[in-house]
Amino acid sequence: MDLSPGQKRLIYTLFALSGCVALVYEVLWTKYLILTFGATIEVVSLVTATFMAGLAGGSLLLGRYADRNRRLLLVYALLEGGIALFALTFPQALDLVEAVYIRSRQALPDHPGLTTLLHLTLAALLLLPPAVCMGGTLPIMCRFFVKRRLSGEIGKLYALNTLGATLGAFGAGYLLIPYFGLSLTGYLGVAVNGLIALLAWQLARKICRRAEGVALPPAPETPLQPLTGFAFLLVSVMLIGAYGLAYEILWTRVLLLFLGNTSYAFATMLSAYLVGIALGGAIYARRIRRTTNIPALFALLTVGMGASVALTVPFYDRLAHVFLAAHDLAGEHWWFLTLGYFLIAFAVMCVPTLLSGSLLPAAVAMLAPGPEQTGRGVGLIVLHNTLGAVLGSLLAGFVLIPQLGIQNSFRLLAALNILSGLALFVRFRACRAGRLAVPALALAGFSAVALPAAWNPAWMNSGIYCYAEKYLEMGGLEKVLSEERIIDVIEGTDTTVAVHESLDGQMRFFTVNGKTDGGTGRDMGTQLLVSHLPMLLHPQPRRALVIGLGTGISLRGLSAHPTEAIDCVEISPEVVKASAYFAEANGRVLDDPKVRLLVEDGRNLLLTERQSYDVIVSEPSNPWQTGNANLFTLDFYRLAARRLAADGIFCQWLGLYDITTENLRIACRTFLQVFPHALVYTSGSDLILVGSRQPLVMDYQRLAQRLAVPAIGAALTLAQVESPGELVAGHFLFTEEALRTFSAGTVLNTDDRSILEYSARHNIGKNTLGRFQRENMQALKSAAEKIFLPLDNLGANRTAVALALRDLAGGYAKVGRKQEAEHFMKMAEEL
Repeated sequence: MDLSPGQKRLIYTLFALSGCVALVYEVLWTKYLILTFGATIEVVSLVTATFMAGLAGGSLLLGRYADRNRRLLLVYALLEGGIALFALTFPQALDLVEAVYIRSRQALPDHPGLTTLLHLTLAALLLLPPAVCMGGTLPIMCRFFVKRRLSGEIGKLYALNTLGATLGAFGAGYLLIPYFGLSLTGYLGVAVNGLIALLAWQLARKICRRAEGVALPPAPETPLQPLTGFAFLLVSVMLIGAYGLAYEILWTRVLLLFLGNTSYAFATMLSAYLVGIALGGAIYARRIRRTTNIPALFALLTVGMGASVALTVPFYDRLAHVFLAAHDLAGEHWWFLTLGYFLIAFAVMCVPTLLSGSLLPAAVAMLAPGPEQTGRGVGLIVLHNTLGAVLGSLLAGFVLIPQLGIQNSFRLLAALNILSGLALFVRFRACRAGRLAVPALALAGFSAVALPAAWNPAWMNSGIYCYAEKYLEMGGLEKVLSEERIIDVIEGTDTTVAVHESLDGQMRFFTVNGKTDGGTGRDMGTQLLVSHLPMLLHPQPRRALVIGLGTGISLRGLSAHPTEAIDCVEISPEVVKASAYFAEANGRVLDDPKVRLLVEDGRNLLLTERQSYDVIVSEPSNPWQTGNANLFTLDFYRLAARRLAADGIFCQWLGLYDITTENLRIACRTFLQVFPHALVYTSGSDLILVGSRQPLVMDYQRLAQRLAVPAIGAALTLAQVESPGELVAGHFLFTEEALRTFSAGTVLNTDDRSILEYSARHNIGKNTLGRFQRENMQALKSAAEKIFLPLDNLGANRTAVALALRDLAGGYAKVGRKQEAEHFMKMAEEL
């Protein structure tokens, strides 16, 4: 029976909310699964593919069911209730899966193929049930509403659901998870799902009561037309899905270079993409007419999708100037900058996504299943579109980018996209309807693909998101970039690494997605100290683990300590390739027989391996970056502590230049929660935390003996450290007492509420030009009224002690601390 306008509005609202919650779950569950399986692109791709396969399967299965059932709103309510139930039990189910995963990884350490299959199986157990329920909601709703105007109504429902998904993507990334954490966000999603199910159930019961005594038409007996008659259409729909998701992967890779590798950036890009899809569906629903030549329109939209990509790709490097202007206009107003980010991302994607969003309802209209078989028809289209999307995303990430690079991948896909449209144009004999538009678009697109113009690598790897203020203050983008050259760009499955060099060839550094992460310049001392300090403090560091390869400089000289084995784990194969450009600076350390390089997620290694270490050094990039953020949480430190020997030492790098004082206090308190004994050092604009569960002291004679070893001494000479006195005077700050005072009263940074991960919003404007560094150093120094030096074993006799004191005096004099220098010299003279 007919629904009242109020009932229709309610159901539309519920369906939009359903899309919103579904995207919240997708973001949330991906984060959970990354913590278990690792933050590698393989894991993320497997999780996404599994989720989308569930959506496809649910669309097909429940689409068939929808055509045989007349109580569709009740079915919809049950699906929403099922999603809520699965979401409620997801954390508990994940705990069981994690236990099975760890045991299986430990039992199969040398079988990566079986491990990958295990990832897929365990992810499927968690994700397929709720994803099937989610996938079934669209064909159920389409079948419920469709009476006569099939494609228009489907376009409206598709737009509403996708608009809700947009709000879910934005809300999860910008509001829910940052402010409430993973658990509360999950429970909020369950509550909303439960409310949707309850309201839909009540409305269904009400409709059923009103319909009592009214004879329902029998379920259709006529099957859908044979699939063979629509094979070409369904293949085309699959290809369109593949192009759409492949474009999204490539756009993500491009925009990450300007937005940064943050959770906010991913939320912005996904929201912009989904807005385009939603608007495409809405425009189609509003503009479609009974007289519209759907096959001609379908061909035109397909060609237009590819041509619009081909025509805009050559100009993507100029986005550096557009994003720089956005920073200039926004100043230090985060939400204005966020709006600018969104508008730029939407401008990049809008035309192809608008066309893509119109293609799905147009495909359903071409299939023409009729009102009585709407569910099955929608299910078939969504199935093929989603399977194509899975294949496209995997193809783009694992094949095209590594083999062709990002720009050439765009070109190839755009050309194939245009060819697909031309094939549709010919196949459906749409030549008369679009005899000018389709060929003209195709010609323009092919011309753009053939252009030899290459992106400017300096603009693409300029790191606008973190260096915008520097460019604005120092005379502009061109002036700053003219002082260096790029000697190589390595585009991998999820990372772009560029190796830069000064014009005189004296200094090299590398960037990851635009941000500098190591080099032979000012931060070389930090790279050496962060690894050598814990080794110097430990009496017998036989086994060591370094998380993060970078330039490889941190590993230089480590094997000269009394070590048996040094493991280095690096998540990015592209960084490993880039380290070859620093072979001279790192002493070709990867050729050292003691050093074993592991290319995987460092946290996942600690989770699944049984190996115990005497020293663990964690030097990932900044904590506001996705993936790296997981290496600064309480849960990670507890995990690392379980892999340390009883007297083991853990060392953590922290940058002082892009973190607020409050967030620095949070990071330090989180560290102390697991490692209550700590020594704190500084190196330039960086902080080095050395922690243990046992008291730590600096054994002067051991320091002197180790520094006398040629390889160790040579390495630390590069950090301007030639004696224990220079090490202590130049870099030691204070012990755990002062650190505890500094960090008192703050909250903890946990996996559930990763505060530091969402701190990128502070890194704008003048904050990036040294303001944070000055404020943090002032706050740290004010935490200790009187510095206590935890020095031990200055010498076996008075002469040795006096020499040690003179060394300390010399070290303090070298760094300009006259009072301390005079104090130690006086003590030496008294001896």
